Amino acid sequence: MSIVKEVLNQAMIPVPEWTAHTCGIVSSVVLFLIGVMQGAVSEDNWRLEAQQRIEQIRKSDVTVCVTDTAGKPVSSIPVHVAMTRHAFPWGTCVKGGHITGQSPEDATYREKLVELFNCAVLENELKWNAWHGAYGPGFNRENTEAALKWLKERAFRIRGHCLVWHGWENLQPWGASLADDLPDLRRRILEHIDELSEFTRDYVDEWDVVNEPVNVNEVLTVLGEEVLAMWFQRARAALPDSCRLFINEYNIVEPFSAGKRDDYEAIIQALLDAKAPLEGIGFQSHFHLPPESPVEALQTFDRFARFGLPIVVTEFDVNTKDEDRQAQFTRDFLTAAFSHPSCTGFVFWGFWESAHWRPDAALFRKDWSEKPNLRAYRDLVFNEWWTDETGPTNENGKFALRAFKGTYRITVGTRERTVEIETDKKIVEIEM
Repeated sequence: MSIVKEVLNQAMIPVPEWTAHTCGIVSSVVLFLIGVMQGAVSEDNWRLEAQQRIEQIRKSDVTVCVTDTAGKPVSSIPVHVAMTRHAFPWGTCVKGGHITGQSPEDATYREKLVELFNCAVLENELKWNAWHGAYGPGFNRENTEAALKWLKERAFRIRGHCLVWHGWENLQPWGASLADDLPDLRRRILEHIDELSEFTRDYVDEWDVVNEPVNVNEVLTVLGEEVLAMWFQRARAALPDSCRLFINEYNIVEPFSAGKRDDYEAIIQALLDAKAPLEGIGFQSHFHLPPESPVEALQTFDRFARFGLPIVVTEFDVNTKDEDRQAQFTRDFLTAAFSHPSCTGFVFWGFWESAHWRPDAALFRKDWSEKPNLRAYRDLVFNEWWTDETGPTNENGKFALRAFKGTYRITVGTRERTVEIETDKKIVEIEM
């Protein structure tokens, strides 16, 4: 909505009351003005284009049809359409100890998690080292399952991270000694996939089957890249068909290792050529010096969209002490990702300074005070990209609007319904 306001204000067109309904009325005017103004605000063209895409792909045409008990339309009755949850996964990595812990800080951690996100991934608990005891007694399978259960009970979409992370330091406690017996190494990895898949099959909605094959490839060097397809096939056999299987990598949308994109693209193509059940592409998105705009990232999304697979921003953070710049890039990157038709999820890699691998990148400080990057996230996800409208039915008993896809509470008089809006068109019928 802020883009719309900016455009109309620059054009000196007065609008008395700003609502999503108002924006819908003037959308055609805005699109025209955007075209006229492109020369004047060329550096912001990507934002205007992103706003148009978000309007097209993230919203649904919703019609609430109200009738009486005889089936006749009821006109001039107020309808309240209130969003309660996004369909799009907005997530973060979490530490299992804070999910199951009993301290006041743990309670706050859980409260903020539920307030801000609908998707989560355990940061370390499902990695090989934690699973096989190399991270110490603080990581145990009982607590891991308790954390997964807690998330599932609250309807979080759960990502699994990660089935195979094929560097010797990530295969502790045995490490490089596993290379002494390659058949045994192959067997251990396949058995690990089986065991972890069985443990998580009732909880996890999508798995990073292979993590960082471009940058961490010591095991691939000794076993050969053909094992990648084998790992995906093993995961597909062990997990429910509803669980999507991802590959995950860093330095892909980040602007400082362009050659990695070629390598990642080649691995994905090889997997598809081998008929591996690869079902999603992960972009980790760890930024240190954020660029002025995410245009290059959008171009990378376009490049990988040719595979026809969902793309998820799996591990976003901006590691800088410049909080204003951090907030601006967070806003821009969120906008760019949400606007891309191939993007099907966005996950921060932590949210609290005291539980973040890069504390400067957190959304909350140690004392739980909010940083500017959190305010940018809130403003977009729970304001600009949020629908809450009230209006009367017309003479045909209908109230129509454009609404962001998600879960809604629709109230007409004393009648209230919970509705899932996930398609491009939705008709809701309510009898009074």
